[in-house]
Amino acid sequence: MRVVTWEEMLSGAADMPHKSAVTIGVFDGLHRGHRALVSRVVSMAPELMPVAVTFKDNPKKVTRPHRFSGDLFSVEQKLAALAEAGIELCVLIDFSGNFSKLAGSEFVSTLVRSCGVRTFVVGGDFKCGHRLSTDARGLEAIASDLGVSTEIVEPVTFEGDIVSSSRIRSAIVNGRTDLALAMLGRPYTLDLRGIGIDSDGSEAMAAIRGYGLVEPAPGIYEATLLGSNVQKNIEATLRLDGTVLWPINGWSGGIEPDFLAFGPKIA
Repeated sequence: MRVVTWEEMLSGAADMPHKSAVTIGVFDGLHRGHRALVSRVVSMAPELMPVAVTFKDNPKKVTRPHRFSGDLFSVEQKLAALAEAGIELCVLIDFSGNFSKLAGSEFVSTLVRSCGVRTFVVGGDFKCGHRLSTDARGLEAIASDLGVSTEIVEPVTFEGDIVSSSRIRSAIVNGRTDLALAMLGRPYTLDLRGIGIDSDGSEAMAAIRGYGLVEPAPGIYEATLLGSNVQKNIEATLRLDGTVLWPINGWSGGIEPDFLAFGPKIA
């Protein structure tokens, strides 16, 4: 998957497709609802190049900083997941400065002009533009005026409610990593690669607070350490101060795994 920034796309410095199917979203966690959108644009290949337009950082960090509990994915995890799902090109946006003031109509027309969009695929809760003034039906109308079709995909539900990143964050914060698994389609997984890991010889520890990640509720969890071609099932303890600890005995990958995947809370 190629990754280009919004600025590279605008400048013409990047090689952009002539015909594409585009889905747009934050895609934090790339949960089951997101995957329904992605799989739809991927199904249009090779006639249309499958493209995802997403954000380097969650816009809620700017618009609602005091209500945002953290990311489900690092940007590296998000890009890897999009590539694995079949996206061929990702346009990565830095949501700050002038971009947040861009009108929805200008955002849509810019994508059509720069990406050769033939079809947009979005969820019913889609919103874009300054103050989120353009919803899914608004995008559909703008796109139609430009000769572009739009598919509005029905939401994916779990236990009667729509699967959303906000709902998954709430489950994790409350220690319901089992519910997060059901909505994500895989365990909630911390990217440890940018976090310092210490050890006392028998136990490893990583202070995850301050890295902008969603912290599970304090307690003991079934978990899996993941590294290069190595994985180990362990019990991980999340302390009140945001430090996660796990035993290092038997971890053949050393004390610095790449990821920590959370299973059910057991205590």
